[in-house]
Amino acid sequence: MQKNIIIISVVALVIIGALAAADFFGGGSSESETPWSSIQPTDVQPTMSNIEGAVPETKPVTEGWRSYENKAYNFALLYPQELSVREYKEQGGAMSATFENPATREGFQIYVTPYGAMEVTKERFRLDAPSGVMEEPTDVLIDGVPGTIFWSKNSIMGDTREVWFINGGFLYEVVTYKQLDEWLGAIMQTWQFLP
Repeated sequence: MQKNIIIISVVALVIIGALAAADFFGGGSSESETPWSSIQPTDVQPTMSNIEGAVPETKPVTEGWRSYENKAYNFALLYPQELSVREYKEQGGAMSATFENPATREGFQIYVTPYGAMEVTKERFRLDAPSGVMEEPTDVLIDGVPGTIFWSKNSIMGDTREVWFINGGFLYEVVTYKQLDEWLGAIMQTWQFLP
């Protein structure tokens, strides 16, 4: 009888350990690796009250990749493991997440803000893109949600590649340098909206 209890206990511990390891390592995700080239820093404008930014918990999912998830803003994506992630609280319930390589200062930015409209108005575009430049806008789908990818400019980064889309009451703006168009495309293919 005692031998059966010991065997059951050992089996239970092995199962619990396997489940914990699966959760820690991203559940054995079958996401395939995508080679990413380098990217450049973005013009993050964190608020003075949160200048250092919070470091969110992320999980490794496969060799060379980590998973970022933001339940408050309903999205997740994969990013190269050498990038550090910081979240910044912005005005009006918005946030910015920066993904940056500390050694090279290369990275990209995601800005998310509450947004009640179904389309980006000219006024909103001018507010978030003071240059007013939107060249070659192209319709895209981000995890099944319509969005627009376009070329733009700003005073800090110069020419940029941006993707803007609306989902679940939020406006999402993703930006990197113009020459990193393909790299941004690889990231956006991993984007998922959370239920």
